[in-house]
Amino acid sequence: MKKTPLLIWAVVMIMTSCQPKPATVAVDPEAVKAELATFMDEYNAAYMALDINKITALCDDNAMFLGTDPSEFWNKKQITDLFLAQAGDSTMKIEFKVDRREIMVAADGKSAIIVEQYFVPMISTKMPVRCIDKVAKVNDKWMFELLSWNIVARNEDIPKLSAALE
Repeated sequence: MKKTPLLIWAVVMIMTSCQPKPATVAVDPEAVKAELATFMDEYNAAYMALDINKITALCDDNAMFLGTDPSEFWNKKQITDLFLAQAGDSTMKIEFKVDRREIMVAADGKSAIIVEQYFVPMISTKMPVRCIDKVAKVNDKWMFELLSWNIVARNEDIPKLSAALE
């Protein structure tokens, strides 16, 4: 009876040590960055064209969208409704050229943080928009999990902005 726990422990140890080890797959971060740069170029083109079907197809159903206003927290349905309203506005012309893009790829190559910075003339020609995105590869397809648009002021301009808001 006393040998039973020892025997069970030995069997468990043998079984767990004989399990095949999952193969580690080497990730080429530069290749993933190139893939993501293409993904972002496609998204930006769809956004400027207000191609709602393409934009929403690139977003996870549980994605979060953060606008430039502190009150703007949207889910996928809410942002889709906003995009549809923008598409219906003939005066809405979204244009920008990405000035800077940084991509940080996770070690497993299955997710990344992408930061883009650009000027959107209809918003401001003095302060750039910085878009911070979190993407993940789902079923071999990149999907947005988070998009956050931020207007970025230079540090030396913050007192002027604060004074203007008083």
